[in-house]
Amino acid sequence: MIRFTAVLLMLVVVVGFASAQAAKPGTVKLAISGMSCNSCVTKVDKALRDVKGVKDVKVDLKSESAEVVLASASVKPDALVKAVVKAGFKAQVGKKPAATKGEKEEACCSEEDGKKEGACDGNCEQEAKDKKKPAGKS
Repeated sequence: MIRFTAVLLMLVVVVGFASAQAAKPGTVKLAISGMSCNSCVTKVDKALRDVKGVKDVKVDLKSESAEVVLASASVKPDALVKAVVKAGFKAQVGKKPAATKGEKEEACCSEEDGKKEGACDGNCEQEAKDKKKPAGKS
């Protein structure tokens, strides 16, 4: 009986350890095209944070990418991509070529119901240029 209990206890420990390793959260990197201003970054950030199981999000305008830290391994990368697409941008897991100027403006400044989305003022091209300027220069 003691031997059986010991074996059962070991089995429970091994299965528990294996489950914990399998459920270990990770990080997903997304390539995002269509962002051209801070409003775009905010839209993508919010869309990703709204996905259940996302712990943290870092969206970078310059590299057109996002790094998503998952709280749960059950979050599928496709769910993250769908959230970004629903927000009006193109996305894929990993790296991809940058968006064209037209794609950036279309995603950022698309009009829905006759008004601009988010906090975009329609001056996305200028904001993108300003981001590329070295600090301290005007």
